[in-house]
Amino acid sequence: MFDGLTLRNRIFLFSSLLLLMAFVLMWVFVRPQYREAIINERTTIVSQLQEYSLKRSDQVIRNWLNSTNYTAEEIAKAPDQTQNIVTKTINLTPGLMRITISEQSSTESVDIRRSLYDDIDFSGIKYNWYQSRLDPMINVSWSPDTLQNTHFFIAKRVIQIAGNIYQLDMFFDASQITIELINIPLGGTYVANIVSGTGDNIVPEQPFEFPAFLVGDASYSNQSTIELNGNNWFVMTSRFQTTPFWHVIAVEDSFVLQPVYDLITYSLITGGVILFILFCFSWYVSIHVNKPVEQIITDVEYLSGLNFDHQIKPVSLPEFDLMQETLENIRLTLQRYQKINVEKIILEESKNKYMMTYSEDLIGILDENQQFSFLNNNFQSFLESLSLDPKVSSLDDILGHENIQTGKFERTIHYPNPYTIKINRAELSQSFKEGKTYFYDFQYVTIVDKEGAEQAALIILHDKTEDRLNDIKRNDMINIIVHELKNPISGVIGLSQILLENKNIAAEERGVLVDQIYLSGDRMNKLVNRFLEIQRLESGKESLELENVDLNKIVQNVHQITNPLLSEKKLKVSASKKGKNFKVKGNSDLIFDAVQNLISNAIKYGDLNRTIETQLKETEDSILFSVTDFGYGISTEDQKKIFDKFFRVKSKANAKEKGTGLGLAYVREIMHRHNGEIELESNEAIGSRFTLVFPKLNRQN
Repeated sequence: MFDGLTLRNRIFLFSSLLLLMAFVLMWVFVRPQYREAIINERTTIVSQLQEYSLKRSDQVIRNWLNSTNYTAEEIAKAPDQTQNIVTKTINLTPGLMRITISEQSSTESVDIRRSLYDDIDFSGIKYNWYQSRLDPMINVSWSPDTLQNTHFFIAKRVIQIAGNIYQLDMFFDASQITIELINIPLGGTYVANIVSGTGDNIVPEQPFEFPAFLVGDASYSNQSTIELNGNNWFVMTSRFQTTPFWHVIAVEDSFVLQPVYDLITYSLITGGVILFILFCFSWYVSIHVNKPVEQIITDVEYLSGLNFDHQIKPVSLPEFDLMQETLENIRLTLQRYQKINVEKIILEESKNKYMMTYSEDLIGILDENQQFSFLNNNFQSFLESLSLDPKVSSLDDILGHENIQTGKFERTIHYPNPYTIKINRAELSQSFKEGKTYFYDFQYVTIVDKEGAEQAALIILHDKTEDRLNDIKRNDMINIIVHELKNPISGVIGLSQILLENKNIAAEERGVLVDQIYLSGDRMNKLVNRFLEIQRLESGKESLELENVDLNKIVQNVHQITNPLLSEKKLKVSASKKGKNFKVKGNSDLIFDAVQNLISNAIKYGDLNRTIETQLKETEDSILFSVTDFGYGISTEDQKKIFDKFFRVKSKANAKEKGTGLGLAYVREIMHRHNGEIELESNEAIGSRFTLVFPKLNRQN
């Protein structure tokens, strides 16, 4: 309906409608209740002014009480600095006139005044002490001195120092806040005063004293009507938040009710004037709003045509200054980008910086003063680990650090005109107190000018810790394999040499030697095959053929083939099941190997006449197979290494049992390839319990 109206016509229409509605509402509804509304409004204004003045005064008093607490606590902490603390407090606390400190058991005291109040006589102060609301340890007194036209606010607190009790008194100039509370800018007949909890009026020179029943613990912004000196007064009572005082204002009823009659008389006249002013204002606004908007639209049209030379001119309306400045800045930026292709330069610099910042290598750049001008995230972490400050540290600080060791230095030099490029390489290691060591390839590239001065340098530290640890593990593995193969190889060679050198050996003895040679070769073959199986599983290169496997059937099959071993050692097996569905997704051959390894180990490592317990258990998420051997057990230290390749528990009980040390490592890799886990629990009561944890079939899918 209003779409066809201009902004000017809309302002005219809505202004007229609003004024008409206001007159109707005032005549029909407001006029009968005008008197009550004005009373509420006036008393509310008085109450708000009272609360505003009271809050300001409360804030000043709160600062004074906090200053008292702070001074007392500081003196208690450092009694020998009392003079400095008091002087600092005097200088920094607004309104503070004087500080006295006296010992209760002595007549000696410390008395320091601000020079501004040297002429003030404090001897005539009458004290009425009340406990502060802010801190019960502080007592306060609001004491007027009519002769000196001064109001004192005194805060008193006790300090205990080394068994002695001292009293701290701080005198504040409360004249200003008293004047502000007494002289509220109401513009009519009123009386204001400050009243204590016992009903004492703090300012004695007021026309009358307020009765004590006006104050109480529940009094806050309380309003009442009383008769004083033969007149009716509206009384507003508000409580201080910091001290046990109340601020009371009494306003004469004629001052409150007079505007009722005046407003009714002039309401129609005022309405007419307002309507005329609104019409004029609407006309003015519509013209001055439309004109700058049209100007900005015209200037922006040049930008849409990629003409960045036309200025976005300033407008006459201040509200549009920010829009004009923003558009002008955009125009200047586009004009600058149009003339020089800096965007590409900035992008290239940002890319280089980001690549270095988030590089895994540690990268730092030194300026001509050998100070770091750039450090990426990892280099900063490296310096922090050495407790070095990047802002002041140099390369010498790093290389000379007690936790840094260097070696295998080498240098190459290049001569691109007009500079010389020196590339220094070394191996660097960082050690920690807990025994951990990191290894780095260190590269230091410097740019040297014709005068031999270094203009800049680049430091790169490439973390080689994992490679170094892998080398150590690889060497350890080779040593273990060589050690494991040495005995069977020696056996094969020695026994073969006997056969070659003694061709007349009896057939029976020759058969024994051949059997020994076969057993040594078979041991080497098993060791190599098991090691290769583990490596194949670890590499993950060979995919497994997975199918739905019934773990219960595999366990039963393993029990059947291990019965002869049980008979040899006079052992029994107690098998139990908890659940119904024991199907998992996996490779049946590998799972068979894993189960057989655990049961074989349980048979090997323990005394005769034991009962080995096996259990299949179905849970909400997993299928568990556990073997408890009730054997020798495994020490806490050995439990950390039990799944490492070639590791064997060394104890007198285990000495007679031979193994490759690859079985449990093989089982761990099988479980890893099946997204499962192997768990170990070992103590004197159960010996050792190994548990295979397979994810349930529905969880694997």
